[in-house]
Amino acid sequence: AACPGGGVLRSVAAWALGDASQEASPASDEASALAAQARAQAGPDPKSWSDADQESAWALREALRACPDARMQAAVDGALCVLGDALRLYGAPAVVGSFNGGKDAVVVLHLLRAAVAEANRRAEGGDAWGLGCRQRPHLVYFHDPREFPEVEAFVQQAVTDTNGRLFRYEADILQGLGAHVSAQRDVGGPPVLAFVLGTRVGDPNCKGQTAFAPSSDWMPPFMRVNPILDWDYGLVWAFIRAFSLPYCALYDQGYTSLGHTEDTVPNPALARPDGQGHYPAHMLADWTLERAGRVSKRKAPAKEGEAPENPRASPTRAAADVRPRRRSVRSARTAGLVIIGDELLKAKVQDTNAHYALQVLRKAGLDCQRVAVVPDVLEDIADEVRRQSQRLDLVITSGGVGPTHDDVTIRAVAEALGEGLEEHARMVAMIKEAYGVEELTEAQGKMARLPASTRLRTVPGGPNGEPSKWPILQVQNIFVLPGVPAFFEKKLDDIVEHFVATERTIHTRQLVLNVAEEHLVAKLNALVARYPDVSFGSYPSVETPDFKTVITIESESEARAGEAVAALEADVGAAAVVRRPSKDLRRMLN
Repeated sequence: AACPGGGVLRSVAAWALGDASQEASPASDEASALAAQARAQAGPDPKSWSDADQESAWALREALRACPDARMQAAVDGALCVLGDALRLYGAPAVVGSFNGGKDAVVVLHLLRAAVAEANRRAEGGDAWGLGCRQRPHLVYFHDPREFPEVEAFVQQAVTDTNGRLFRYEADILQGLGAHVSAQRDVGGPPVLAFVLGTRVGDPNCKGQTAFAPSSDWMPPFMRVNPILDWDYGLVWAFIRAFSLPYCALYDQGYTSLGHTEDTVPNPALARPDGQGHYPAHMLADWTLERAGRVSKRKAPAKEGEAPENPRASPTRAAADVRPRRRSVRSARTAGLVIIGDELLKAKVQDTNAHYALQVLRKAGLDCQRVAVVPDVLEDIADEVRRQSQRLDLVITSGGVGPTHDDVTIRAVAEALGEGLEEHARMVAMIKEAYGVEELTEAQGKMARLPASTRLRTVPGGPNGEPSKWPILQVQNIFVLPGVPAFFEKKLDDIVEHFVATERTIHTRQLVLNVAEEHLVAKLNALVARYPDVSFGSYPSVETPDFKTVITIESESEARAGEAVAALEADVGAAAVVRRPSKDLRRMLN
């Protein structure tokens, strides 16, 4: 590598092509074919962007700079700055975007388009760091025979649509990069290449990387450019959707991270509860599950003569790695609450619905794992409803279901589930009957437009068992309730009584102790380890002279709860237990 005038080039060529002095082998034949493929694509770009290409990319650049979302705007500005620096330092022919057809590659492609358009404008204006002549994005694609056909088709279509220059290699990324670097230098190309990657924090290969990171010493020499390193899964999809960018059709089938046909399946976390396929990738609420559709590689490979298992034909293989978190509403065990209203966040009204719901759900044996209070903003409601509906068995919303401008809960639920709103014939009839009208007003019509999968659930409401006047709205595992406490409480009671059939009973015990909490830590830790099926709660008290700590013990097994109580009593000693505390603590057992 220290040899002047080409030592590095020769080392890269030897690395990529093998030692020519050695006897020919299948491997060397493959290397020769790869080198020939690289040489055939090397040299100056035979084409340039047309006026229409430049104008389209410039229009995108202007839209990116005017992005109204503050978080996205900051991320876009940072990415364009990185790409602008790469173009200024290395020149457009040396800046090559890695384009494998995935969602991150889509983001990189269009950011690179915008950056090249800006550099072209600078050149036309005589700017010193302009590109000198109109350029177009350079892209590289490493084709794998295990590739999804949808990915390959999308790559070709995207390159055609953007008129980018595509270098295609029938090799993995390591071999392909080596051949590309070597061939470009053989024809007098750029001395150093900069590869623009879609690497993000959390990716398996991102450790220690920055916006500009030299390649590892075991790889061919090039500069890695990472414009979206700090982006997360949600921001990637927000960007793609905000600017209506095309993407691979697999993402609409529930794939969230694309590998190869043998190791990638739709994300089980996006499985529809009716078993009819999966929700699209952008609806994934728990971004830590982005790679949940990647099948574990721990399984032994197929024996000689056996065909490898095809996960596209065997979806149960994915379920073995990540199972959907939701149970049916009827057998629900977990629940969440979405409390909606600006008036609550502005302290104009005190919420009582959450507290009432927590009591009712707990009494019914449901474990309420999340309570969120959100404003009357469609996107905020949709985000929270989507997150809870994917992770929990049952979701209850409160508020925002009226006819006024700020009542957007119904639309938000539809958005959360990827459904459209449509006029619900049965709801139309019920509204007409309730108000005694032949035609609905605009406000009434709004109340009759519901998500496509809405079910109108009725329960006995009259003295003779006739159905209640107004039904309960159920959209998949979400019950949409009004925010008025009297109505909310009645409908929640009906849901628990008629639509949820949990048989769980939580047995709760408590010990009131005259021992300070800090002196109980070791004992409690030991009990938690000893009784993993029992929940322990510790609550210090500073206002009572006769006791200092209250311990609650909960379990679905009455016997286990009793064992845990006895074990704790034995640990602290009978003298530490306050049998008749001065304060009524029965509410802690509710």
